[in-house]
Amino acid sequence: MEPMASGPVTVKKVYNNNVVLGTEGDGTEVVLLGKGLGFGRKPGESLDAVGGQRFVSDATYRATQLAEMLAGATWEQARVAQRIVDLAHERLGTTVSQAILLPVLDHLTFAVRRADEGVEIEFPLKWEVAQLYPDESALGRRALAIANHALGVRLQSDEWVAFALHFINQRWARGDLSSTLALTDVISTAFNELEQRWGKPIDRASMGAARFVTHLRYLMVRVAEDRQLTDAPMDIMGAIRTAQPNAADAAVRLGDVVGLRLGRTLTSDEVAYLALHAGRLYNDVHAVG
Repeated sequence: MEPMASGPVTVKKVYNNNVVLGTEGDGTEVVLLGKGLGFGRKPGESLDAVGGQRFVSDATYRATQLAEMLAGATWEQARVAQRIVDLAHERLGTTVSQAILLPVLDHLTFAVRRADEGVEIEFPLKWEVAQLYPDESALGRRALAIANHALGVRLQSDEWVAFALHFINQRWARGDLSSTLALTDVISTAFNELEQRWGKPIDRASMGAARFVTHLRYLMVRVAEDRQLTDAPMDIMGAIRTAQPNAADAAVRLGDVVGLRLGRTLTSDEVAYLALHAGRLYNDVHAVG
């Protein structure tokens, strides 16, 4: 998405009153979005839509796909999506571009449709997103409130998770996004694995869970930066196996999970420290109730 070019555009196809597919003087296909700019227009006409927005093909969408996506949303939904993206820029410093506006608008359109049809979906990474990305989560909740108020709808209460994920993707796009998403997946898998092995639910909001998440975060950073721990006291794992076999066995399994997600093998010292933290969490879990 770019500011509207000052030069005229030749209309190629009118999708609705607000969306027009056209070509610039050099033959580049563009999609124009603006309230009423397509009204009464016909192919071949010259259009100078000052004040609208201009979209171009990218690695994800062809111009016709962009036009169809934009035409599938109402003008009000487009305005709300733009408002949400502007807020993300203000609070998180994300770039205002079609790379974030289009996914947000597409999600908003389908979220409204689901709400109208009474369809609800699951957001399994809700807790992990909230723990790892508090700023994006807060903005996701704000985006949900804006959409509900501005569109007069009541979207599913967990839709903030999807908005937050869009902000996360955009904000961290210059970093290693695959590692960022791998961290979220590892944390979710870790708790599921521990609950299954220990036969008790883990309160994800507890201090014990928060400490364990913190250890996993730093562990994955060390693995990604090739600076795994190698200074654990001798035979610490043997002591843990004797005192807390459940924690030791769980740590070995989680070590395999982390290694698989990152394509690295954990050192025995990292597995030992993971067992220590798993043991603390095990004690917290079994001390409750």
